[in-house]
Amino acid sequence: MSLDEFTQQMVKAQNVSTGRMTEPEEVAALIAFLLSDAAGNITGVNYVIDGGTIKTV
Repeated sequence: MSLDEFTQQMVKAQNVSTGRMTEPEEVAALIAFLLSDAAGNITGVNYVIDGGTIKTV
């Protein structure tokens, strides 16, 4: 089994809404935003970067 096949099986097994795993660049983009002046007034927030694996109401 290839890494790509394994990853797709994990995505299906975990019922990921976006249908793919989160890429490291996506996490880095959020970190860069939070470190920027544009996010200067954001406090006390939890960001879940999981492609919709954790379902919220």
